[in-house]
Amino acid sequence: MEFIRIWKDVMVMRHPMAKYALFVILSIGYMGCSYTLPALVDSEPFLSYRLEMVDSNLNLVRVTGKVFGALDSKVPLRLPEKGNGRGLDPLGLKAFDMDGRPLDVKREGDFWTIENSGRDFTFSYEVVLTIEDRYAAEVRGMISLLEEDRGRIMGRDVFLIPAIRFGDGVTLDVSLGHEGPVHSTWECIDSRLIVPGVVDLATTLVVSGDYRVYETEVYGTRLTFAIAGKWSFSDDELFSVIRDVVSHEIGWFGSSTHKKHLFVCDTNPVKGGKGFDHYGVHFSGSILLLLDRRIDRSQIYDTPMSIVAHEFFHNWNGEAIRPASDGMMWFIEGATVYYSYRALTDINILTSLQYDMRMKLIRQRFMDNPYLESVSISSAANRDLSDKDMVNMLYDGGFLAAGIIDEKIAELSGGRKGLIDVIRYLRDSNPDGCLLDEDKLCEALIQVTGHDFKAFMGELVDTPAPLAIVSSEVSS
Repeated sequence: MEFIRIWKDVMVMRHPMAKYALFVILSIGYMGCSYTLPALVDSEPFLSYRLEMVDSNLNLVRVTGKVFGALDSKVPLRLPEKGNGRGLDPLGLKAFDMDGRPLDVKREGDFWTIENSGRDFTFSYEVVLTIEDRYAAEVRGMISLLEEDRGRIMGRDVFLIPAIRFGDGVTLDVSLGHEGPVHSTWECIDSRLIVPGVVDLATTLVVSGDYRVYETEVYGTRLTFAIAGKWSFSDDELFSVIRDVVSHEIGWFGSSTHKKHLFVCDTNPVKGGKGFDHYGVHFSGSILLLLDRRIDRSQIYDTPMSIVAHEFFHNWNGEAIRPASDGMMWFIEGATVYYSYRALTDINILTSLQYDMRMKLIRQRFMDNPYLESVSISSAANRDLSDKDMVNMLYDGGFLAAGIIDEKIAELSGGRKGLIDVIRYLRDSNPDGCLLDEDKLCEALIQVTGHDFKAFMGELVDTPAPLAIVSSEVSS
């Protein structure tokens, strides 16, 4: 019966050995005339993972990887980029060939090299997934969560990745002890995901278990919403806000950056102190919303929803356009804050009066910031979210600077253009992705407006307590 199952999988090209089995079958069939079809052989190895719960009390999961068609005698496994947080710590890493014989594993810095002598092999290890009650720098990278009723897994928290070239389509089977299918931005079939490529593993977000899931389509883009727990608002009320924001922001650019977007709403684990009430985290096509459980129903029609507009806008300004250095984070974050409030105003989540009040509050917070006289907007750090004043300097200052630049562009163009046109230009002129630095931003401003903004922008963002902000009110 097992042979019959594998044969069926081979016939629909689902089994890991399908491509090679088909090559062998065709070779045998034509053996009499010594004719083969070499074009059917895929020279790139392919990869699959299985993720399963080991101990729910310890938040312990086991990761098993299989590499088929490996031609190299040694295959290094590497950590994915850990972002600003703590990196993955694989426990008990072992490797075996397909006959179960152990293979040597040697660690060299952040690489674990498997000596496989060109053979297909499996590797496995265990990972403890923890989420603490505060997002300090050392734990920001570990945002996966496992509970009895549900779980969410962030790829960079669990995957060691073979550092060789692979064919497209990495399969991932998830078994975390929860009933029902898994959900992700990628194609899901029950508990299996098809991740487009190895590079996408680190930013893959997977949810399973007791999430209420809703789907719709916006401008030809699939939108999935997964929410857990009880809130003062209904699921549809929040999903309606998300749909409106997504629709409006895609309308600014004419198309989405991804074929599918996943929004996950869960409880914010940060409690009081210098933490923030609401967090939003953007991973490629996925957005994690961590909201304070005490959020009032009326607040989903107020400024807290800027977190939705902010993180979705990062699909363009943050993902398609990325900072070449920390010195450009003011633009990535500041312009995104600016347009998040513009989006909420345009779709009537915020009234013009609420928007004006928010502008004044942000400016006042900027003026009261203890770093005002010593730190410029462009040099404000965002690496440690535990320093709330520094984060506010970056976000508030960037927001105010973006608003001033937008007004300047409108003034020079007679109201025909704005900062959004600059962001569109940066995206359209760099279809493979824009690595933004000061020169590239200044060039985009010249192309859109015909004017040189270099000196103007330098005085605005490279000098502490810039006069353009502190000496005048910012108009709406």
